Amino acid sequence: MGASSDLRSPLKEGTEGPNGFWVDSEGKALKISASDIERYVYCPMSWRMSVGGYSAQGDEVKRGIEEHNRMHQMVVEKIEAQNAFTRNIVIWSWWFAVVLTLAADTAAFYFVQDGLIDSQLATMIGKFLVLLALVWLILAIVLLILPWRQWLGWNEELIPAPNGLADLENNLHPLENTWKLGEGEWFTFGRPEALILFCAIALSLHGVALTFAQNRSLATFLVLVLALIWTMLATTRLQAALSADKRIKEKDKEGGLEELGDIRYSDGGDAILLEDVISGLRGRPDQITRIGDDLIPVELKTGKVPKKPHKSHRFQILAYLHLIESFTGSPPPFGFLRYGSETVYSIEWNQNERYRLFSVIQDMQRVSVEGGAKRDHERPGKCESCSRRQDCPDRLFIPVDQ
Repeated sequence: MGASSDLRSPLKEGTEGPNGFWVDSEGKALKISASDIERYVYCPMSWRMSVGGYSAQGDEVKRGIEEHNRMHQMVVEKIEAQNAFTRNIVIWSWWFAVVLTLAADTAAFYFVQDGLIDSQLATMIGKFLVLLALVWLILAIVLLILPWRQWLGWNEELIPAPNGLADLENNLHPLENTWKLGEGEWFTFGRPEALILFCAIALSLHGVALTFAQNRSLATFLVLVLALIWTMLATTRLQAALSADKRIKEKDKEGGLEELGDIRYSDGGDAILLEDVISGLRGRPDQITRIGDDLIPVELKTGKVPKKPHKSHRFQILAYLHLIESFTGSPPPFGFLRYGSETVYSIEWNQNERYRLFSVIQDMQRVSVEGGAKRDHERPGKCESCSRRQDCPDRLFIPVDQ
């Protein structure tokens, strides 16, 4: 009787605000998590027991945790393969540019030797290339030292995203490797500095070769051999990129990730917590994927695949849809509810669903302040499936077959 009384008692102090959401003494909305919404819609008493410290029990709970961890690891491995593919393709393209440059040098030495290009002209071009390399080297050093990214408000880790999505993408769980060395404003080495230094080194080598090479025949042969060696090195990077692409396809097939777009976030460890200060809603989706210009939340559910999404699961994905909208200012058109590795339901996000979600949040806040949580159904099967049924004071008696 004491436990039952405690579970019906208030959780927090607060009052109803002018916008319908309940607030504390400081005027801040009472916090409600997306996972709490899922439990509350399933059964208010199950939610109240969860908040009261009653842990979920059963093999299904353990399987769900294992499946979430497995899926998170699979997404991380896919992102690592994508990073490896991108990194090797970039290196291959740079190295292939070296091959083309060496081929151009080979042709230049050959034509100078053959008399088709004036030797003095070649020497003058060489000196110009050395001077240009020196200018680029100085530019790279200046960019390395000065906090020019801060001055321009530019973050090279992102392609500018429309509709205010860049702020969220910039703070998502760091699945991708960064190109920067150093997190401060000064002495940051990134893509621009690397590219300029690479060009400066290449220009200086070609300039010195054109200026000081005395034996044009020997220089032609050496440059040709170097071009062949560099071609072989570039081929290894291309092979590594193809291997990474194969791993990406394997992870897509293994985890059923093909339909989920470009996954940019996976809930694990230090994943970002999305919050809406107006409603008090907060939460972390299992994944966030990008489809076109939209960020789409993905929620993974284990167990038996239903013919249609469960109501409690629908409201949880609606909560994540609202969180992404409030964070970015851009409403996603839908969210994904994923059952197992093959079944994916699309949950639409519109004004009517927003009203339904807000109504649930406000009701949860009211019960938190006033108390009185209780079972809201008459379905024995639902109680039987509840992971907290053993300690529930409101549980229905399950009829025993005679």
